[in-house]
Amino acid sequence: MQLKLSLQETVFVRKSFYRFFLPSLLSCLGIAAGGLADCIFVGNTIGPVGMTAISIGQPVYMLFNTISCSLSIGGSIHYANALSEGKQDEGNRIFSNVLCTDLLLNILICALGLIFLPQVLTFLGAGTPGTEVWDNCEALVRAQLTLVPIMFCQGPFYYFVNCDNNPKLAAAAFVTSNTLDIVFNYVFVVLMDMGVAGSVYSTALGASVMILISLTHFIKKRGCLRFRWCKYQFSTVFTSFKTGFATSVQYVYQFITILVCNRLLMNISGELGVAVFGIVFNVALVAASAYDAISMALQPMVSTFLGEHNRLNIRYTLRQSFKAAFVIIVLLMALLLGIPQWVCFAFGLRTAEEMAMGVTAIRIYALCVLPSGINMVLTYYYQALNREFTSYLLFTLRSFVFYLLFSFLLSVGGVDVFWWVYPCTETATLAAIWIYNHRKGTWTYLDKDDNQVFSAFLDSENADLGAMGQAVSTYMESIEASPTQSYFAAIAVEEICGVILSKAFSTSRGYIQFTIVPHEDGTVTLHLRDSAKAFNPFDMNTDDISLEDGTGLDAIGVKMIKSKAKEFFYRRYAGFNTLVVRV
Repeated sequence: MQLKLSLQETVFVRKSFYRFFLPSLLSCLGIAAGGLADCIFVGNTIGPVGMTAISIGQPVYMLFNTISCSLSIGGSIHYANALSEGKQDEGNRIFSNVLCTDLLLNILICALGLIFLPQVLTFLGAGTPGTEVWDNCEALVRAQLTLVPIMFCQGPFYYFVNCDNNPKLAAAAFVTSNTLDIVFNYVFVVLMDMGVAGSVYSTALGASVMILISLTHFIKKRGCLRFRWCKYQFSTVFTSFKTGFATSVQYVYQFITILVCNRLLMNISGELGVAVFGIVFNVALVAASAYDAISMALQPMVSTFLGEHNRLNIRYTLRQSFKAAFVIIVLLMALLLGIPQWVCFAFGLRTAEEMAMGVTAIRIYALCVLPSGINMVLTYYYQALNREFTSYLLFTLRSFVFYLLFSFLLSVGGVDVFWWVYPCTETATLAAIWIYNHRKGTWTYLDKDDNQVFSAFLDSENADLGAMGQAVSTYMESIEASPTQSYFAAIAVEEICGVILSKAFSTSRGYIQFTIVPHEDGTVTLHLRDSAKAFNPFDMNTDDISLEDGTGLDAIGVKMIKSKAKEFFYRRYAGFNTLVVRV
């Protein structure tokens, strides 16, 4: 049994995880690189005043990130759940509703922001009209509000295409987008001297290209995702937003905390403190982007395994996530503790006073990388399990409650003490969630096995379909399944698994994960996942079956399921064949 468990982890979890994680890592780091490019080019061209303007304008991005990411992340999770249950039309309805809502809300809020731009700038803390800081902030925020509808329509395309079994295209689109952002950032800000607004123009240009690349997924019909004019359902949008908000609530909190910290630092250290805060914030975004890449692998996998009630593979996915996080943590800490001077120099800090403050801030921030990684992986994990409250609790503590508490307390000690906000916040959050889970008696929330679910793992080299068929029959009797359901389950084992073993694995070794999930409405869902190259048993020719000639007999079971099942659905997902049959 231990060998089989190891194979399940290697075949169906580890391979899928890195299939999602590696492209997502490139795209997420590309996003962070685009943000860093803004600060680096602006900092070196305009100086600390430009960095201050970027820091003051950051809450605008936080507002639209909250809307776009809440809808996109939550919608993509429910999209993955729908496909895991074979509900393609429902998945496309979710995508259509999310995309329309995201676009309309962005346009409405941007229009209001442009009408009341002076009031917005005063609220953000841009200072006195006519000053250098105010003028830079006005140019930046005006450009943001004008181009946001383009920039923040990337979210639905990226997350849904990624969940539609095309993480490579999603990653390629984002990498291309951020590469163009960096290149044209240099062109607009440095060569053409467009100021801070140039950094926004380059981001919008890259976003436009990203959307165009993503459209090829729809044109070539590579997955299940389609543009559909579907009836608008507020409940679908609300449910998506609610699920995604467990992650995106961080942007609401960042909106508030950035405003507070900008004002605190302006009082205790002036524009330099705000500029260094912007640098630390962008360094934190690099770390967060790496953890976001883990979430892009963890969430669709956990959502799929959750639909199958496959707790074992959920645990393996979480284990892989922590392994990836540990590597990221080691690399980031080595970089930030080893060469903080280089980081400061890259952002345009030059004088001894500027370098001293920047180096101190970055080295102190590096101490929070470990607890921060653990907190973020757990948050994404709880969100994928639909444990929204636990996710909200984590984000609320680390991005708002503890962050504000330590900001006010530590600002009393001066600017050098203020930077300890980061390690204190992350450590306190980790301690709080440990206490919470300890009282709940679990931290995975998977401790109780579901005896109502049948699960089996087959190795093509020693598969015993007879023994497995007997085990399935015993199980179907134990849940008091109808004779029809028991018959279909037997066919799935003897015929469909047999066809996969004989045809898909005729020349190579392979593995099949077989799961039976009973439902409260009396139906039963059969889930089959195999490691073969693209092979759909339902595509077999079931019209030339001849008992006399003995041809096509292996397709009899497939033909019966196609004609009698309530629902059946096949898709190629994460490098595997997945088959869902509802009877």
